[in-house]
Amino acid sequence: MRLRRWRLQTRLIVLAGLVLLLVGTGIGAASWLSVRTSLMSDLDAQLTSMTSHARSGGPGSGPGAGPRTDSASAVDSALRFLFQPGVGDGALAVVDSGGGGEGLIAEAGLNRPRALSSDAIEALLAVEPGVSETSHESVRVPGFGAYRVVAFDDDGTTTVYGVPQGSVDAALDRTAWTTAFVVLIGVLITAGLMAVIIHRQLRDLRDVAHTAREVADLELSAGKPELALRVPSELAVPGTEVGDVGSAVNRMLDHVGTALDERYRGTEQMRRFVADASHELRTPIATIRGWADLTRPYRDDLPAEVTTSLAKIDSGAMRMSSLVDDLLLLARLEAGRQPTKEDTVDVSSMLVELVEDAHVVNPDHSLILDVPPEPLEVRGALDHVRRVVSIVLTNACVHTPPGTQVSVSAASVRKPVAGKTPSDVVAIRIGDDGPGIPPEIRDTVFDRFVRGDPSRTRRSGVEGGSSGLGLAIASGLVELMHGSITMSSSDDGTTFELRLPTA
Repeated sequence: MRLRRWRLQTRLIVLAGLVLLLVGTGIGAASWLSVRTSLMSDLDAQLTSMTSHARSGGPGSGPGAGPRTDSASAVDSALRFLFQPGVGDGALAVVDSGGGGEGLIAEAGLNRPRALSSDAIEALLAVEPGVSETSHESVRVPGFGAYRVVAFDDDGTTTVYGVPQGSVDAALDRTAWTTAFVVLIGVLITAGLMAVIIHRQLRDLRDVAHTAREVADLELSAGKPELALRVPSELAVPGTEVGDVGSAVNRMLDHVGTALDERYRGTEQMRRFVADASHELRTPIATIRGWADLTRPYRDDLPAEVTTSLAKIDSGAMRMSSLVDDLLLLARLEAGRQPTKEDTVDVSSMLVELVEDAHVVNPDHSLILDVPPEPLEVRGALDHVRRVVSIVLTNACVHTPPGTQVSVSAASVRKPVAGKTPSDVVAIRIGDDGPGIPPEIRDTVFDRFVRGDPSRTRRSGVEGGSSGLGLAIASGLVELMHGSITMSSSDDGTTFELRLPTA
């Protein structure tokens, strides 16, 4: 799992290096074993020749002379082993006839062998006598190092012959270090070459990934989608791994582009329908309201049922007129055709006025206003800023139970901008300590026709309830003024934050 998190190029280089290291280690181990076998064979052959010469009596023993089995002949054989021509420095022999054993070692520059220590004799006598002169084994003799030895048991007399193994071990050590160095250098050089080759071979795959990243960075959520990016044709030829991926990416982009075009056409058709329908409905609704207004002077003389019916018609026409206006405004905002004239808006005085109006309309709520002593001014349209704040403030009062505390504050803050100097914005916060927005609609509160459930109780005096368009209109107006609006909600309350650029 950890390996899968690495880049493909890194994985290929590491895996190739491991394979090369394993192969090189195997070759090096085989070479070392081959050299060891050869050197040990030569050493064993030397020991066998010297032992056979010493036990047969050496030159002048006469034809048919064989090994003698008494203690004296064993000592003579040991001396012949140590002093025969060509014996190496450090050859040793031990003879044990049951009295603890005696051991001698030949050293260069000395006319007679030197006696071995008791520890060395004990270590050599621990060797099991072999059945033949080729039953050799390696023993570490205290004070002298590694030896290749062979032991014989002739009628209770044990004789051990040995030659030093140090030269063979030193040669094997040199072979091991040389092999390891050569293998390591070979692995590093080969891994470097493979890194270059793999990097070049993966260039096409990186080009495909670059195209995919460019597509991922496109803004496709709003406006007419432009999805013209494709993997180059030479990288999208099926038959190779990269070609299959590139071809699949291009087919996927074709399908996505077609789906986005269909969505855009459907959205445009719906937007035109809403705009046209809203525009066409304004005239009959205005006519209904006009005829209803003509009856106002005569309603006192009409029966109560007729008066109530006319009042309901008048109220419904007003609500329908407001809904049609909202739909038309939303359609224009989404189409980018809503005209706006930027001006300097005094947020402080506007908030004082709106909070005073909200206090009069909602006497059962506690409203708190907190603004700095210096005036706060933003760049935007007065009607748009007023409407956004009014929508959020009205929601906070209407959709919370009596006794809820609603706080309104404004302050100038620094907005960090990536790669640029931070800009000043005015942050307007409107919060309440009500029951909060239901969790299932918190992510969609700025969509059209989104209404809260009965837990955020609607005031009984609001005829017909909410249309669910207020926050959608607020979001569209804020974007038109190059600002932002966010919401955070929990069971302890809800806070909306509106940020607009300073004048």
